[in-house]
Amino acid sequence: MTSETPSVGVGRHDASFYGHDNSPGNVNDRTAFNLISRNRGNWTEGEISIEALCARQGPLPEALLIFLPSEDTLPKEDRNILTNRFKIPSSFWSRLARDASGFVGSNVTQDASANLESYGLLFRFLIKEPHEPGQIIHNNSQADYVWHRLGFFTSWTPSCSTTFFCFDLPTGLQDSIKAALCRSGTELQLTDPFAVHTVLVDEIVALYDQALWSLREQVRNLEKNRSLPDNPQPNYETMHELARHTIHSSEMLSMALEIMSSLLREYEIVFEENKLLLEAAIPLFQQTRRKFRFQITLFKCLHFRSQALEERLRNEINLAFNIVAQHDSRISVRISEAAQIDSAAMRTISVLGLAFLPGTFICAIFSTSFFNFNPGSDSEPQAWRRSDKFWVLWAVTLPLTLATIIFWVYWERALSLAIRWLQYTWGKICPRR
Repeated sequence: MTSETPSVGVGRHDASFYGHDNSPGNVNDRTAFNLISRNRGNWTEGEISIEALCARQGPLPEALLIFLPSEDTLPKEDRNILTNRFKIPSSFWSRLARDASGFVGSNVTQDASANLESYGLLFRFLIKEPHEPGQIIHNNSQADYVWHRLGFFTSWTPSCSTTFFCFDLPTGLQDSIKAALCRSGTELQLTDPFAVHTVLVDEIVALYDQALWSLREQVRNLEKNRSLPDNPQPNYETMHELARHTIHSSEMLSMALEIMSSLLREYEIVFEENKLLLEAAIPLFQQTRRKFRFQITLFKCLHFRSQALEERLRNEINLAFNIVAQHDSRISVRISEAAQIDSAAMRTISVLGLAFLPGTFICAIFSTSFFNFNPGSDSEPQAWRRSDKFWVLWAVTLPLTLATIIFWVYWERALSLAIRWLQYTWGKICPRR
């Protein structure tokens, strides 16, 4: 690449910055991280270690973006070097900041004459990107979503040198940021300390949009494959998982709106407090501010879409409940109709049994040995004889019947008392909470 003509492509390894050797393996024995930088209008890619970056004595490039792993996986030694060299607040490395859904903060350092020495800005975006269930998305995991915890710290100096540390960015986002910066060429005025931020936010908005469309596709598939009314089998677990994703999406977009509003306010404060220092960037101020406002409207659009997905999913869940309830109601009606038919049949049987009961009772009595019928003969007429011990039948039957009824009544009462006692005892052992 030539230094006379600004390039919109991506070069490799500027020896003046990366060291005496163009080979990334010779940058440093420590781990080297990907970066993209701009010098004299040329964007170049390369690699550098934290130790080599912080040990550099000469001026840094006009713009330098280094892509680092997550804050908690970065070696503690590298974190300490960065903190001392670029005045990164210790709170940026905390677990609270790591797990936060978003934040914006700034750090201003001044020299002994109270002149601005460097301006640091730290912020984080959190994005939840759902995937189709069972899709392998990270480290062979079968989880159906992935969290993108995008952490940034920027350091701007009055010499118009801007350094960006980008933490835990997915590879696709890194590539899109590099491509966007290369397309910008020299149109990006680095005298504005927030010029590169607008490019970063554009790509972050695109990642939010990608995550939201991924969620929308799953909701749409759910709408197109509703349970049939005749045999509803809704997957409530999937529905509630999607509901959880949409709630998280709305939360993250609400936080993203707060972050963008804070970035805009921070931008206005920086210009207000450093008007003389940033005099050359005043013509760019309104342009960058309009860009931020446009990006805020994009975030609002995504937020409204996420809320609409929540409503659509809530509607699908309610519809599934109603379809199942109607199906169960129809089954209950059929069971009731069948029960009515059975009841009619039982009533017929009962009436028939009632009709034959008196005759059966009489036959049972006369069939006992207390009665004797002699059909008679030529010498003797027919005769009907009743035993004089007939009273024994009633003496045994009536008391036994009465004893059976009394036993049944007392049994029912004892069973009821036993159930109440068990309920009371169980309530004492396992009280309700």
